[in-house]
Amino acid sequence: MSNKQKDLLPIEAKKCGTVTVSVYKDDASHSFFYIETDNEDILPVSYVIEDTLSLY
Repeated sequence: MSNKQKDLLPIEAKKCGTVTVSVYKDDASHSFFYIETDNEDILPVSYVIEDTLSLY
């Protein structure tokens, strides 16, 4: 099965929440990120994103 075919398979799941990453750049071209979650259940996911972005 190709990757494209796998992408078309239906997934039955309940949405747990949303993580929003906003990217900003100051006048000196330094990037920084603001991460928001819509509930505490997905905070661990936001921590992984934050740790990864800190390497950027």
